Amino acid sequence: MALDLCYEIRVAGRLDEALAAAAFGGLTVKVRGGVTILRGNLDQAALHGVLERIRSLHLELLDARRTRRFPSPDPARWGDRPDPGGGPDGSSRLRDQGGRIAGARGS
Repeated sequence: MALDLCYEIRVAGRLDEALAAAAFGGLTVKVRGGVTILRGNLDQAALHGVLERIRSLHLELLDARRTRRFPSPDPARWGDRPDPGGGPDGSSRLRDQGGRIAGARGS
């Protein structure tokens, strides 16, 4: 069963929002500080496609988390509240290629 869930993916750097929206069609893009946040509803195949696109563009993946809430239409509200989920901070974190939790410090 293909289930679309909301994912929030953070990459290092301030990507141009219009170019990022074109590169990651279907995801909403917000730049906050030195981080670009991609957010939207994805099934597993689409999620892997986004992660592959990040890799192919040589972007640094900081964090990828599955949330239970659908994205707010107002990107200014993103990241201000923990999303309910499986992790200690209320999220389900994805692991990077080295098996470390994406975005974890000191690994």
